[in-house]
Amino acid sequence: MIQEHKFGSFIIDGKTFLGDIKIMNARVRYWSTRDKHVVFMKDIKDIIEYNPEVLIVGTGNSGYLEIDNNVRNFLVQNKIKLFMDKNTPAIDKYNQLVSENKKVAAIFHDTC
Repeated sequence: MIQEHKFGSFIIDGKTFLGDIKIMNARVRYWSTRDKHVVFMKDIKDIIEYNPEVLIVGTGNSGYLEIDNNVRNFLVQNKIKLFMDKNTPAIDKYNQLVSENKKVAAIFHDTC
């Protein structure tokens, strides 16, 4: 569960993570491939391998992160639901789905 988010950091299961992150199967990884403010296919390769039911995209505190159309098309074709919003509502949705035992993955932009 994501316990807290502040500009530039996340606290997940008591551990602090600084920077953009991905979460799959309750494992947190840093998202180091981010290019600009767009999620591209290269950014979700490991998420695709996890094969989630839902992908949560936290677009940052101000909502600047976008998703490339190729990613959107892939998600639709593979019946992966997308929930995309600013970080606070995206975190709430992630925590809700985890508590419902859904197979969920997430990618979060930590700042703007």
